[in-house]
Amino acid sequence: MRQELVIHGVPDSIRLDAWWLEAAGGPPQAQPRRRKDGGPLYASLRMRHAIPLLASLVAVADWLFWDQPAGISVAVFALILSAAVMAMKPRRPTAREWAGAAGFALLSNLPAVIELQFLSVLFSLGGLICLTAWAVYGPAASERLALRTALRLPTFGAVLLLRDAFRAMPASDLSSSARRQATALALPLLMGAVFLMLLASANPVLEEFLAELDPGRLFELEFWLRLLFWTMMAALLWPCLNLSEAWMGSAAPAANVQKAGPSRAAFLINPVSVRNSLVLFNMLFLVQTVMDLGILTGGVSLPEGMSYASYAHRGSYPLVVTALLAGVFTLVTRSMTGADKTLRALVYLWLAQNMFLVLTAAIRLHHYVGAYALTYLRVAAFIWMALVLAGLVLTVMQIRRGHGNAWLLRRCFAALVGTLYICGFVNFAGVIARYNLTHGSTLVKQDTYYICSLGAGAYPAVHAFETETGQQVCSSAMHYDVYKNAITNWREWGFRRWRIQAYYQQQN
Repeated sequence: MRQELVIHGVPDSIRLDAWWLEAAGGPPQAQPRRRKDGGPLYASLRMRHAIPLLASLVAVADWLFWDQPAGISVAVFALILSAAVMAMKPRRPTAREWAGAAGFALLSNLPAVIELQFLSVLFSLGGLICLTAWAVYGPAASERLALRTALRLPTFGAVLLLRDAFRAMPASDLSSSARRQATALALPLLMGAVFLMLLASANPVLEEFLAELDPGRLFELEFWLRLLFWTMMAALLWPCLNLSEAWMGSAAPAANVQKAGPSRAAFLINPVSVRNSLVLFNMLFLVQTVMDLGILTGGVSLPEGMSYASYAHRGSYPLVVTALLAGVFTLVTRSMTGADKTLRALVYLWLAQNMFLVLTAAIRLHHYVGAYALTYLRVAAFIWMALVLAGLVLTVMQIRRGHGNAWLLRRCFAALVGTLYICGFVNFAGVIARYNLTHGSTLVKQDTYYICSLGAGAYPAVHAFETETGQQVCSSAMHYDVYKNAITNWREWGFRRWRIQAYYQQQN
């Protein structure tokens, strides 16, 4: 009798190796490897800590800024916020990234530590924006993404907290949800109130604090203004803690769709028009260069009724604008002048004449300052001329080495930022006062009113001049400025103010 072979089960070795026999199956899924950034678990923990961190930042902002003078408190809050941005970074930061971010934050907030002014606040905000863009995009961060971050943080980011709050609201039965929350909070609130009363009776400090919690303050304007301050700070800070490409945009640049057919700009800007323009510009600038050389060397006399100081003041600013427009023209026509040797020679000649005009403009301004003293605007003009001259030199280097316009723009922007950063450490009031007191004007008498109106920053230079010459320059107004700028709260501390105050106390 034949016996039928019955197999009651498939061995595990065959069952595990025969996954390909399943019709709609596939290989057994391996356990996902843990990513260095922490993966979904890190993201959930990060967002779980966002609300307590936001509340802490709002409390710190209230402690630093509400009804308080501003000073080093701006740098302190910027550093704290930078640390919060790094802590809420979408990908877990490494120790090296923490160190780099800390160094960058310190450098960007150092001008605010020296003195709180418009320029130092710009560097603090700019450093925070760059750090935020880098935290989101990482190595892909660029000038374009930093600019987009600067535009999105105060606009779309300001309503992000309201949007997230609406999304977090439960959509289920409100009555049952409210009942569950009331049940969960009734006992802790009741017993907490009892313990608070007992503790207050034993702690006079806590009792005094509770006595100040007057419910009548809910009807005061100051309470609502402070509540508005908290709300605004929360709305501005929440985007920095909820960093994501979902609302900040992707790092990939948008595709440039070029339209077929000739460009309309070719009617004005084409190789022939550029060649003719460069020939005409060189001829015009050559006339200006020869006349400037003649006037500066004394070979050409000025028109009747025009003083040398008027000539110096009249030409300094227009010549800088002319050189700036020349740089823009060279940048726009870069693609047409790069391959043609003749056009490149004309561009080199024109840029050289622009450099000479900038130098003559600086010489004119120097003579004008010698006649009418130094002011803030004239200091800014000297700095601006130096930047324009540096831009022209970079333009020559760009054409010589065949770099693109992006290379030139990045380096011009770096030169601008570097110059402004250095300016944040310079006490221009002291520089102006010292120059005007030690360099006598040739056309007007010493303008002591302007010197004394420079504020407390000019006090060391004025006092040193008065001590050396025995001549009183400023009356009690300068002492009042120093006294008015005295540091009475650590939040308004600034290195420059502290030094001036220490100098004043030492001399008096």
